Amino acid sequence: MPSHKQAFFLALCLLLSIPISAQTTKTSPEKWPSRPVRMIVPFAPGGLDVIARKVALKLGEQLNISVFIDNRAGANGIIGADLVAKSAPDGYTMLIMTGSFSANAVLYKKLPFDPMKDFAPITQIYKSYGMVMVANSDVPFNSVKELLDFAKANPNKLSYGSGGVGNASHLVGELFNILAPAQILHVPYKGLGPAFNEVLGKQIEITYVSTAMSAQHILAGRIKAFAISGDARAPIIPNVPTFNEAGVRGLDQVYGWAGLWFPANTPTDRIEKVQQALAVAIKTADLKKSFDDFGVNTIGSKPQDFEKFVGEDIELQRQLFKQANIQAQ
Repeated sequence: MPSHKQAFFLALCLLLSIPISAQTTKTSPEKWPSRPVRMIVPFAPGGLDVIARKVALKLGEQLNISVFIDNRAGANGIIGADLVAKSAPDGYTMLIMTGSFSANAVLYKKLPFDPMKDFAPITQIYKSYGMVMVANSDVPFNSVKELLDFAKANPNKLSYGSGGVGNASHLVGELFNILAPAQILHVPYKGLGPAFNEVLGKQIEITYVSTAMSAQHILAGRIKAFAISGDARAPIIPNVPTFNEAGVRGLDQVYGWAGLWFPANTPTDRIEKVQQALAVAIKTADLKKSFDDFGVNTIGSKPQDFEKFVGEDIELQRQLFKQANIQAQ
């Protein structure tokens, strides 16, 4: 039978072992991902989520877990972005968003989050060649020159739809009105998908969309394409001239892009794991074909490079919004 001294020693050892064991469990890295990951698309279906669903599928295959899409549209992407900013930084909620991320930083005086502090950049997924000026197939013009002749003879009769105030489509539309010049009325929608569908349905005349959204419709003859922003023609629609070539200069710095973010303070290893998985995914044959069909260049940049790009893009948007006379709200 143990003595009182031995019993006390055994009890003390047992007590001391408890916090040590608990501390080890607390600091041991959790297996990640161990459950499905949510990818927030802050726009209505029919736009970015067409690409997002393909990215989510292939990203899930690389991570060996389901990555599912959750559309949270509204306020040019702010509602969905805010949801991500305020989510737990555990790697189970990510944001996929376009250049509206940068535009919102300029357009809105007060955001419910800080774009550069409340998010952890993961990677830039792609960069498009530019925004394509498209019109429904019933319009009585077939080029920028003919459009301008019609617009000048019929001021405020034509309308263009955008993905919302501050969306890249809005920016291009206002710059075109100033640089052409022309009087084409702006009609904002809750996402570029709905605006584009209105053009396809012949409810509105014009919109400005990425090659990702428009190329296949242009090639099929469902819509007319007049010009593309940026400094080069898109290989997938080589017959569509740049705005410079069409006689409207000054739109060569406007193009589309998309990227991924986690909430700020997400563990670095999880950020890096997603970036590496995406870099592999975009090289797979079927996803590469999808991006080729969309007419965009894949990037797959490192987190630090993407962060630098976003900071520079915010400054570029500031200059462009000033030129377009789009005031901060």
